[in-house]
Order: sequence, then C-alpha cells, then structure tokens
Amino acid sequence: MNKKKTKTIGILGGMGPEATARFFELIIKNTVAKQDQEHLKIIVYNNPQTPDRTKAILYGGENPLPSLINGLKILEKAGAEICAMPCMTAHYFFPSLEKKTRLQLVHLIRETANYLKKTYPQVKKVGLLATTGTIATKIFHLPLEKKGLQVLTPLETEGQMVMEAIYGPKGIKAGFSRGRTKRLLRQVAQKLISRGAEAIIAGCTEVPLALGEEDLSVPLVDPMVIGARVLIKKSGGALKHPDFLTNSQ
Repeated sequence: MNKKKTKTIGILGGMGPEATARFFELIIKNTVAKQDQEHLKIIVYNNPQTPDRTKAILYGGENPLPSLINGLKILEKAGAEICAMPCMTAHYFFPSLEKKTRLQLVHLIRETANYLKKTYPQVKKVGLLATTGTIATKIFHLPLEKKGLQVLTPLETEGQMVMEAIYGPKGIKAGFSRGRTKRLLRQVAQKLISRGAEAIIAGCTEVPLALGEEDLSVPLVDPMVIGARVLIKKSGGALKHPDFLTNSQ
C-alpha cells in the first residue's frame, strides 16, 4: 500500500460473532500488504446482544434498530469512516440506519447484485440460501431483479431445514458447522439447483461457515467476500486480484 490517505473501516458486528470474525479476516486476507503497517485501520464493534433480526421482522420480537444505531455511533466516536454489517437480515434496517449516521455504509446485497451481473452475465436464475426473515422481506429480490436475475427461494420445508442448520441446537450459531448442518444446507442448495438455479447466494453470513463452493455444482456467491473487497477498495486500500471485484466504484 502506498502512503495515500485511507479511510478507517468500521464493522458493525456480533450478528453473529463468528461471522464477524470471518469478515474481519476476509478484509485482512484480501488486502495487499507486506508488513503490518500496510494494512487498513479497522474498528470492530461486536455486540451479540443485538436483538434477533428474524424474530423482530417476522414475530414482533424486540426491535434491533436502537442497538444498531448505537453501534454506529460507537464506531463514529472511535474514528470509523466507512462501515458494513456482516449480517444480511440486518440490511432490512439499512434505510433507517443511513439516516442516523454520517458513516459511509456499504450495502452488501447491492454489491452482490453488481458482482453477479458483471461476473456471471450468463446467469439468469439464482438460488438464495437465507433465513426466513431475509426471504420474507425480499431484501435480496429487488437488487437482484433490477439486474434481470430471477430469485429462487427454498420451499417452506426447505426453509425450515435452513433455519435448523443456522439456529438449531446443533446449528452454526451454536458452533456446529459440519455433519448434519452441512448436509442440510447442501440438500436445500441442490433442490434449488434442480429447479434451475445457476448460482447459489450465501444469503446468511453463517452459510459459508458450513458450505463451500466445492459442495456444489454451480458457483457459491458469498456476499461476505464481495463486501470485504468492496470495503478495501472504497477505503483506498490495495486490493488483491483487483479484477475479481467489478462494477463497484
């Protein structure tokens, strides 16, 4: 990295903690740096006590918005200038958050739609592996449909399998990312592929903790990787393999 001024990155995390840690690591691994001093400044606010987003959206649970706004204020005071949330469902609250912060917020879902359209122009149908909250709000649908992509979502029983893989007692949020958890996600992904999905979007930040591209016969598109690379680029950092990231100025 040269000595040009770079922006300090903020991560509004804790939803969940392991996904937050992975997002931080993705920024590090995708930055060109030969020594510590060439890496970007990153401030992580990890608040696992933020109320569950799916419960709030679908079942009238506690509103996470005050917690999210408070987290942004903490990041502002700490010196962050540009920020992302490694939680897809939390993007439901993105319009409200934009109005409450001076931080430049990166929308991981919009960036994923940009990436898909540019990198896989031949793809017309994408399968979405996500929580029921994310699917119900259609927060992926609009950005993807604007790019001419049809979104295929799990059937009700398949959605229950995804939720079990993420939230179940032996699910990813409980620290289990192999065995039955991986099998459940792979089975649902394969169902989506059988219905015409030409790529699978990891629409929950926990999904890539258990499912890899090697598990599927089509590309697995990870908004976390895309978002980390967008943050590096927008903050002025040196990006590894810059051709990988497209259409995100």
